[in-house]
Amino acid sequence: MKRFFIYCLIALFAVSCSEYARVVKKGNITEKYDMAVKLYKKKDYVRALPLFEELLAFYRGKSESEEIYLYYCYCYYGLGQFELAAYHFKNFTENYYNSKYIERCSFMYAHCLYKDALPYELDQTSTIKAIAEIQLFLNRFPNSSGIYDTVSVIQNGILLKDKDTITYKEEANEEIEQLRTTLKTKAFQNAMLFYKIEDYNAAVVSFRNALKDFPDMENKEQIEFLIVKSSYLFAKNSIDEKKVERYEAVFADYSEFVRNNKAGSRYYEEAAEINAKAIEELTRHKKLHNIQ
Repeated sequence: MKRFFIYCLIALFAVSCSEYARVVKKGNITEKYDMAVKLYKKKDYVRALPLFEELLAFYRGKSESEEIYLYYCYCYYGLGQFELAAYHFKNFTENYYNSKYIERCSFMYAHCLYKDALPYELDQTSTIKAIAEIQLFLNRFPNSSGIYDTVSVIQNGILLKDKDTITYKEEANEEIEQLRTTLKTKAFQNAMLFYKIEDYNAAVVSFRNALKDFPDMENKEQIEFLIVKSSYLFAKNSIDEKKVERYEAVFADYSEFVRNNKAGSRYYEEAAEINAKAIEELTRHKKLHNIQ
């Protein structure tokens, strides 16, 4: 029985392939359109794509091209070719600017840039561009109510909520937040790299820039502590002529830390210990070199 079922599947596949080959080679334009849509709905984007491409050439300059091009854009998206999909969705908005699909394609262009953004370890140019384009979408469609997705919430096999929707606007805001998190992680890890290789001056500058660019950093207290610690280590390892100036910077950084964090918080005690060490070491340095 199992073997018979497998043979049936093979036979159906062979018929399907031969039918596809016939339509590609000898089918009329209606047959090619029907086959392309049928394959698209089956998520067979590889075979649907060349048919839509041929249809686009046939209907160039005609009203039918609009819907066909939309399918064509989504084929690239379905294949995970987000850079190409972004190009074609943007091209759609420029060529069919009066289309009823303009909001959807504007969103999908920005969404594809989001999908194509690189992880924090790599260059973040694509992430910055994606944030900018998503924000442009939100600015252009501030009252967007288009539906990005429909979800069902199931817990322990029980349907809790059906037809709950996520709008383009909601998804766009979520994607911006995720991309900003990537940039925050990149900024923090760059600063940590300087800290780990003991380039403490560069670490201080990088940690400060991270807070300046992202004042809502989730680990803000840790970064402010690392500024104090890096500043201290930079002062401690400085040449004698620079120690006074650099220890004074430690005290300033510690004062900033105390202003922003509550006593008893995670890094408070260790920061106080570092500040006390800095006072002790500067006092000893001044005494040794007769500095008032």
